Amino acid sequence: MSRLARAWGQEWRYLYRDSAVMMVLLGGVLFYAFLYPLPYRHNVPGEQPVVVVNRDHSALARELTRRVEATPEVRVVARLDDEDQAREWIAEGRAHGLLVIPAHFQRDLMLGRPTTLSYAGDASYFLIYSRVVEGLLTAGTTLSLETQARRALMQGREMTRIPGELQPVRLVREGAFNPLEGYIDYVVPAVFVLILHQTLLIAAGCLTARDRWRRGQGEAAVPLRLALPLRLLNFVAIYLLFAMLYFGVFFQYYQVPRHADPIALLALATLFLTATGLCALALGYAVNRLEGPTLVVLVSSLPIVFCAGFVWPSQSLPTALRWLADLVPATPGIQAFLKLNQMGAAPHELAPELTLMLAQCLGYGLLLLLLARHRRPPQPLWVPLQSRSPPTN
Repeated sequence: MSRLARAWGQEWRYLYRDSAVMMVLLGGVLFYAFLYPLPYRHNVPGEQPVVVVNRDHSALARELTRRVEATPEVRVVARLDDEDQAREWIAEGRAHGLLVIPAHFQRDLMLGRPTTLSYAGDASYFLIYSRVVEGLLTAGTTLSLETQARRALMQGREMTRIPGELQPVRLVREGAFNPLEGYIDYVVPAVFVLILHQTLLIAAGCLTARDRWRRGQGEAAVPLRLALPLRLLNFVAIYLLFAMLYFGVFFQYYQVPRHADPIALLALATLFLTATGLCALALGYAVNRLEGPTLVVLVSSLPIVFCAGFVWPSQSLPTALRWLADLVPATPGIQAFLKLNQMGAAPHELAPELTLMLAQCLGYGLLLLLLARHRRPPQPLWVPLQSRSPPTN
């Protein structure tokens, strides 16, 4: 027991004396928890500036302009004479959309003739573009239905039947798992899991690579059969605290809905972090450079985001790409956390994700044992002249 305690203490000293790893653990994890949600703090875009090109100049056209101004999605910043001038406003960033009211708009609408309202916008930002179109479409549709109802009354039709005749089917949208339909509830839960995954890969992978370097230099070290399990245990324990902070304190701070039982969430986090930790230790033995884990994580971060299934449906990805994505613990981890914590799924409904993470634990554990036996020490970018300790940055 005393030998185990000394080995554990040595592993902790290696951890907290490594400034680069501590920067990732304390700086990276906490910094990203505040930095990433910052652009989405308003959840949905506010009123977007639009311009109106009015070719009719009728009372009904002016009423439509007022309706557009009254919608919560857009605000009218200018009333222009031609479309070319409106395009210049959009190109210069002074407006994000335009509405073109055609000539004879009031006459055609009152006579029941088809008339076309033209909407346009800057589609470089899809959320802003959809916000502009939604506001313009709401105003135009509302005015059109009111005009039809007024014409029906003038024709002597029964008032109680008019709404059903004009709009027989009414669509009411309500997000089941994102009631506010905002970015915070959509992006933050998945990205928080990815942050834990990526920072754990960097921290544990770099610490393992530096431990290999020390052993290659002949420095006294904890026996490998004790070092690897203890290092995995240390990182899982540290990241369980981070997971509690992320899914507890920060979810409460950002008002993200939560539906998971705390015990089930803790069990899922333990399995996910174990799979990620074993992957990180294997990565530390697979690279040939001390900085290798950091480079691998930086290169793989964006592909993981698009292959994890929350930005783009995984069913729409090529089969080979889905197989590659399943090798990364973040893929089943993100899906499992979203199902359990955001969608309120029962634990047995996570069977595919739990099975995949258990398989990853077994696979990366075996790979780690194989690499630990046969891999040579990594090489640093530079070696201090007066010290045999591995560089930390």
